[in-house]
Amino acid sequence: MSAKRITIGRTFSQTPVETEDSSNPVQTFVLYTGKRADFRFERVAAKEIEEKTFVDTDTNGRDQAGLTPESLKDIIRTIRLQQFFPAIGIRRGEQVEILDGSRRRAAALHCKTGLNILVTDADISAEEARKLAQDIQTAREHSLREIGMRLLALKAGGLSQKEIAQSQGLSPAKVTRALQAASVPGELLALFPNHAELTHPDYKALLIACEQLQESGQTLDTLIDGLAGKVDDVRASENLADDEIKNAILRYVRAESAALLKRSVKEKAVTTSLWSFADKDRYARKKSRGRSFSYEFNRQSKELQDELDRVIAATLKKHLAD
Repeated sequence: MSAKRITIGRTFSQTPVETEDSSNPVQTFVLYTGKRADFRFERVAAKEIEEKTFVDTDTNGRDQAGLTPESLKDIIRTIRLQQFFPAIGIRRGEQVEILDGSRRRAAALHCKTGLNILVTDADISAEEARKLAQDIQTAREHSLREIGMRLLALKAGGLSQKEIAQSQGLSPAKVTRALQAASVPGELLALFPNHAELTHPDYKALLIACEQLQESGQTLDTLIDGLAGKVDDVRASENLADDEIKNAILRYVRAESAALLKRSVKEKAVTTSLWSFADKDRYARKKSRGRSFSYEFNRQSKELQDELDRVIAATLKKHLAD
């Protein structure tokens, strides 16, 4: 007698739970708290997906900015014909929050086709939703940046990197790498059509470039503006594989940032005294270099510091608030 073949991958029960409406069977998931939640099948029309569904990155964990047509091409190729697995969602008022399936959602939006979702009306907390999303997300491993974005939320909540590593079952080195990846500005990552190709050394190189530019008084906008035409040409090439496109853009980023740093060295900082003090260790001055400027104070009273904080905050609010 042959042994029963083991099913590999994501599966759903083939025996629906009995309901009053047998045409719409129920799939039941058990949450980490022990609570059971019933999910029913829904089909959202193409023109209603953007309005009726949404993704909370804190819960879903997938970097939505990285869901480009290039990164979704495996799903785009098939979703026009069939959707092999439904997305998983929770009813939130008039909308459905997608716990699992944000890549399928993005592909459906791109292809202008409908989206199949298993939806629950159960009262599920944010933490239960996060845990459930982690349990059912098996389609594609989250990138280092996506892991880092989730860890940044924990860090912002007051946890140290050591505590984050312990709570998430990750090594301290993995936490450091993920946080570095998540710290790279989104504007710079937008240059790359497929974020899945980026490795930890790539993220680290991009982060170092950003930090050096900031320290030298150069802006990220200046770097990106200088790269625009070159990057467009690389992305438009049909003869380059995804990893070759990534490597070409990285070379341009390194070259352009090096040129900006070299230029900033020639632009010496101009120091302007704001007040004269008899004590040479006390000062109030402004430093300017290109488009960058800073104010520096030393050995000033706490009352003066507090007053400066209030004035700066009020001035920023006056000129920058929406």
